[in-house]
Amino acid sequence: MDRPVFIINLKNYAEILGEPALKLCRAAESVSDEVDVMVAPPVPSLALISPSLKIPVLSQRVDDSPEGKSTGAIIPEALKAWGCAGSMINHAEATVPLSAVAKIVPRMKALGLISCVCVRKPEEVSAAAALGPEHIAVEPPELIGTGISVSTARPGLILDSVRAARTAGYRGKLLCGAGIVTSGDVSQAVELGAQGILVASSVVKALDWEAKVRELASALIT
Repeated sequence: MDRPVFIINLKNYAEILGEPALKLCRAAESVSDEVDVMVAPPVPSLALISPSLKIPVLSQRVDDSPEGKSTGAIIPEALKAWGCAGSMINHAEATVPLSAVAKIVPRMKALGLISCVCVRKPEEVSAAAALGPEHIAVEPPELIGTGISVSTARPGLILDSVRAARTAGYRGKLLCGAGIVTSGDVSQAVELGAQGILVASSVVKALDWEAKVRELASALIT
């Protein structure tokens, strides 16, 4: 069954530091029967949260560093050992050169890990698609965390990104991110061709995490 993707990036917001991160992730599990929901908690909590959930847990970033002498690096092999399902790559707040992305994605694939490559414009969709990651998330940096949805402010960006993915023969899922807050934002993104969403503050800062997760998930499947 071809199901939409729903990735929640917890970032390092105060609301989820420590034990609350697991609580939010469990709220995300409430929609796992309806959509392919994944969570990306802060890196220090990965080893605790990964074995505690039935849904995929992603790292917020991953590095193209070697095993062994790479102090402080987050390497794919470590993610695999911690039980993570994969990682976001090149998020606007943790960018890496395309040359590094081109090395990381195959390394992740060899380990059976999921890659969600974040991009900013259609030209980058084409470049990312050539690498074959499972997901590509389009997020214009200027709209991240603003509450102004990319599907409303820049619908052309999504349309052009969808075209770029199709032209490149991309077989993964194209996701929409940046400023997505309401079910209306999600519905519009889907109408424009997005196959899922990548969100952060709209869920993390919601007063009722499960209610917000259900609201956004419902718009993905209707």
